[in-house]
Amino acid sequence: MMKQLWKFLCVMGVLAASAQNANANQVVADLSLDEVAITTDFNGQNLLLFGAVAANTDMQSTSENENDIIVVFTGPVQPLASRRKERVSGIWINRETVNWKNAPSFYHILSSRPVADIASDQLQAELKIGYRHLGLRAAEPLADGQNVRDWQDALYRNMTGKGLWRTEEDAVKIMRNALFRASVDLPANIVPGDYQVRILNLRDGRLVSEDMREITVQKTGISAFIYRFAHDYAIFYGLFAVFFAVASGWLASAAFRRS
Repeated sequence: MMKQLWKFLCVMGVLAASAQNANANQVVADLSLDEVAITTDFNGQNLLLFGAVAANTDMQSTSENENDIIVVFTGPVQPLASRRKERVSGIWINRETVNWKNAPSFYHILSSRPVADIASDQLQAELKIGYRHLGLRAAEPLADGQNVRDWQDALYRNMTGKGLWRTEEDAVKIMRNALFRASVDLPANIVPGDYQVRILNLRDGRLVSEDMREITVQKTGISAFIYRFAHDYAIFYGLFAVFFAVASGWLASAAFRRS
């Protein structure tokens, strides 16, 4: 708690210094944590994003020139797949698959208002806001007749169902047109790596300023050892898994025979 308070006071101090310049329109933000540890009992993590933006002293405060905030929280790139199922002889099977080679494993957008009300489609594309503007690339060319947007939408639905991609409107609370805060929930199924947080300050449908923060998610304890062993020595990990499964089955069978 004291660490969060100290960070908040530092942000306010930076803002106060920049606000001395009448033409300054700078957004300053930070997170309550710099690192998130994934342990064996990890059930997710809640982060507090807080910050401030220099007041616009050149205009009167009206609804047309109030500050808006969009936060784009992006996780490390990970190979992902979209699959299309069809019913064949009464059984649902995967008939088509598209593998994505540059899709983020985590992608949350938080905004002070609906994104469509804050930025035009063109501006969203320029600022790469939204999964359709990420430049998602398939590992292999799509077959004739396949629409890339349909597959992107399918990927979005799949990742949203897992809680890894999400758009939360009205999630950023702005106070006195200067201070803002938002709660960010990291689910239990996030992957280790470096996460990037973009904080965009917009006004009157245009970008005024932008800030950037990073947070590291890493495994610790026995889960970290298993994770590194599985990735660095995949063959031995596979052999151990097979041996463990066989041994467990043999012990269960032996216990059953005794009973």
